[in-house]
Amino acid sequence: MLRSGSALVGNPDASIAAAQAAAQALAATGAERATAALVFAVGADLDLERAAAAACEVLGTRAVASARGHGVLAGSCEDENGPAVAVLALAGVPGLAFRVAGPGAEDAIGSEVEAQLGRSPTETDLVVAFADPLGCDATRLSAALADLQPATVAGVGAALGAGDRPLLACADRAVRGGLCGLVLSLDAPARVAVSQGCRPITDPIAVTRVEGNWVLELDGKPALDVYREVAREPLAADLRLAAERVLAALPRSARHRADSGAAWVARRVVGFAPARRAFALAESLRVGTVLRFALRDADLAREDLVLALAGVAGPVSAGLYLSSSARGRALFRHSGLESAIVARALAPAPIAGLFGSFEIAPLAGSPELLAHAGILIALP
Repeated sequence: MLRSGSALVGNPDASIAAAQAAAQALAATGAERATAALVFAVGADLDLERAAAAACEVLGTRAVASARGHGVLAGSCEDENGPAVAVLALAGVPGLAFRVAGPGAEDAIGSEVEAQLGRSPTETDLVVAFADPLGCDATRLSAALADLQPATVAGVGAALGAGDRPLLACADRAVRGGLCGLVLSLDAPARVAVSQGCRPITDPIAVTRVEGNWVLELDGKPALDVYREVAREPLAADLRLAAERVLAALPRSARHRADSGAAWVARRVVGFAPARRAFALAESLRVGTVLRFALRDADLAREDLVLALAGVAGPVSAGLYLSSSARGRALFRHSGLESAIVARALAPAPIAGLFGSFEIAPLAGSPELLAHAGILIALP
């Protein structure tokens, strides 16, 4: 039977913060030692390797994966400034920490996990990967994680801007570049809820002319003209601000549809060419693809999160929440609002997580690279 506990402690001394958070989380499990754990840290000057080592010692296990985030959370508390450490301690479930360093680490994750497990993953396994965003290609990682299905797979990019300090740790050792993570062998499949923080606001629109990532025409009209019409004033006059608010909802279904009920993924507009009346997306499209425009704001994001969490039915022993650095206080305008919503939905189960640089979660049957998303992984 899985038992869990979580805690968040703020302290400039990494060892003290991690040891205290680990002790509180372990006490909540009621076990003498943990069988697996996740450690999340925030703060540019906080030493992640020392935090990981202290947590391992207190928890009594080396099945620990750690990552530095733009923020951390435990229960209904979140900290986007630091220095702070959050710990999710698990007991009664087999866990395996893994690391894959060096060039091409993302391509090797499947073989590395299978080699350490000594078997192929099953549908009751959960694989969570933490990636160095500067040393790991997120698109290739999401594709490589598909090789580990039918396991439930998810991933997140560690924080950017930490200088030379390590972003990841496996057990008590830092991982520079590449990735690390944790495999949990559960009694039943984990359940995943994904909130992309926006909502489609237009009817389906056909892409009628493209050049790579540049969308030139939509329904036969100049693409940027259509985008401005959807954005409206004052966003239409400030395209940089519009790119933060008006995204493209791209289909993720067999027939490449974008109508209501179909799976879709939000993609940001990453460039504008006013002279060509075109815009570029963070994904190349084909002529005939049907998309919708989606609006991102605090109210819609909150509604979308609540709706996504409502879909996690059944008993929950623990929760892992992976969110975007563009969410939290930056989106909801209040620190702690996002974590409070998630904690309330899972109560009384413990929960911990971090705000990262990108997210990967199952969508329409395959791991999908996401942006601005909140991902809840509910452990049965």
